Amino acid sequence: MEELKQIGLNEIHPHPQNPRRDLGDVSELTESIKKNGIMQNLTVIPGHWDESGKHHEEGYTLLIGHRRYKASMAAGIDSVPCRIITGMDEREQLSTMLEENMQRADLTVWEQAQGFQMMLDLGESEDDLAEKTGFSKQTIKHRLQIAKLDSNLLKKKENDKSFQLTLTDLYELEKIEDINRRNEVLKNCYSSRDLAFRAKQAAFQEKRDNLYKIFEEKCKALGIKEAKAQVKNERWGDKWEEVFSVNLETAKKIELTKKVLNDDIEKLTYIRWYGDSSAAIIKLKQKEKKKKTASELLKEKEDQDRKEINSRLKDLMKKKDIFIKEIIEKKIEAIKETHEDIEDVYNAIILLETWVSNFSLREYLIGKETYKMTDEEKAVADKQIEQLTLMEKMLIPLGKGMNEKSGRVIDWQGYFSKENGDKLMKCFEVLSKWGWSLSDEETSLLNGKCELYKKVKAND
Repeated sequence: MEELKQIGLNEIHPHPQNPRRDLGDVSELTESIKKNGIMQNLTVIPGHWDESGKHHEEGYTLLIGHRRYKASMAAGIDSVPCRIITGMDEREQLSTMLEENMQRADLTVWEQAQGFQMMLDLGESEDDLAEKTGFSKQTIKHRLQIAKLDSNLLKKKENDKSFQLTLTDLYELEKIEDINRRNEVLKNCYSSRDLAFRAKQAAFQEKRDNLYKIFEEKCKALGIKEAKAQVKNERWGDKWEEVFSVNLETAKKIELTKKVLNDDIEKLTYIRWYGDSSAAIIKLKQKEKKKKTASELLKEKEDQDRKEINSRLKDLMKKKDIFIKEIIEKKIEAIKETHEDIEDVYNAIILLETWVSNFSLREYLIGKETYKMTDEEKAVADKQIEQLTLMEKMLIPLGKGMNEKSGRVIDWQGYFSKENGDKLMKCFEVLSKWGWSLSDEETSLLNGKCELYKKVKAND
């Protein structure tokens, strides 16, 4: 049942469950109302709720027209034309407000996401939402994922004008299954690009973590115990041998049975090696026990530490290569490529003392030396090179030079080279233009603070 009536503004109350929390700037609308009056009726229902949530029969509650209501008050108008609807239950009231608000282009991402979630909570299906709002089902799915994020974190990023949060960045978070991990990425990122980068890394890490959980469960089911923490530091020694291993970055599934192991279960222990990229079942090597001298033990430890440093640097460079490849493949948003940006990349290449040739470009793109390539692979690489921008072509020797320089960060004795570490740090600063960021552990590899570096004597 409907009725049209002129109602005083003092009798109208905003709906307590209005999905649109921020009504925005109504100054233009206020001036329009002063000049032309109210051009469209507001929609209300009889009665209202007070601040404690108690319902009262007198007055009216606003369903549609909250911005017009606010602008009318600012314009000094006493009453507004209203369409009064009776007999609506709570579900119908919310559905009406949500359908009306979903059509507005100026809703924030958070408001839109919450609106879809509220409609879903009211019993609407995704098909119903698509039909009523005009949004595609894919868009609705994206918004419902956004609704799962921490509201305070998302609002903080939305209100940070320097951050420039985009929907594309938020879609990257969907690749992370764990909601707490999504919020952690959102909390720690400092820019739009950084969010996309951290989200990709977190999704990659989550995939490895999930596969390791499966590995761990299979080990426990077989009665294999987890290795003690200090065993990780013995990775490069001759104390342990691998009975079974799995690459957590590339494996699709884990086939692990007693038959596969073919060994005495009681002698086995499982471990996740550094970098979290591989998992293994290991056992002590059988050999004659020989007491080592103090100098032999020290030399063994230094060799292990050096191998571990080089392994970590290799993992970092691999991660960097993937990042550059994603820039070239347009998976990471391109920058504007100003003269200053091109000059920064050029200076970094000069700093690395690397060289550029068509061969080096081919090898970086294909992943093998030119003489090992087929004619077809060479043709594919040359076609790719033709399509690259100047900046993308420059990133290839930058990445190649960083790989070469990483082999000189630690010398054969185990000492840190500050000169080479500083050069790599400057190169990573250049890559930060695309959103790259170093973890604290990665930074320690390049500034010499990693505990595995051999300490220089005080009198050296």
